[in-house]
Amino acid sequence: MKLISFEKQFGRGIDPWYKKLGRWVKKKFKNPYLRHLALGFIEWLKQKWIGVKIENTMQDVDAQIKEIKEVWDEEERRQFAPEFTIVEEGVFGDEEWSIEISNPIVERGTDSTSTGMVDSSDAQRLQEDEGDQRTS
Repeated sequence: MKLISFEKQFGRGIDPWYKKLGRWVKKKFKNPYLRHLALGFIEWLKQKWIGVKIENTMQDVDAQIKEIKEVWDEEERRQFAPEFTIVEEGVFGDEEWSIEISNPIVERGTDSTSTGMVDSSDAQRLQEDEGDQRTS
C-alpha cells in the first residue's frame, strides 16, 4: 500500500516564502531526518523574520507618534499662547521705570452698557405680553 500525501491551499493569494520553501523541502528531501531538520530550520527562520518585521513596524509607529506629538504640541502652543505681551523697562521704583501691557481687549475697550430702569408702564406691558405667550 502506497501512501499519497498532498497539500491543498484554499482561496486566492500569494503564498509567503516560508510556505513555498516548506513545500519544496517536503518534495525534495526524501530522508525524514533531513526533512525534519530542514522544516525546523524554516520554522526558526520564520519566527526570526516575523520578529524583525514587528520590530520595524514598531519603529515606524514610534516615529509617527513622535511626529504627531510634535504637531499637537505646536498647535497647543499656538492655541493657548497669551494674546497680550508685557514689556518691562527699567528697575521697579526708579523714576524711569515703566510697564507696558498690550492686550487687544484692553486696547479696543469695552462696549458701554446702560443701566436704566424700566418704566412701570413698560414693565406692566412686558408682563402682559409674557402672559399672552404662555397661554397660547
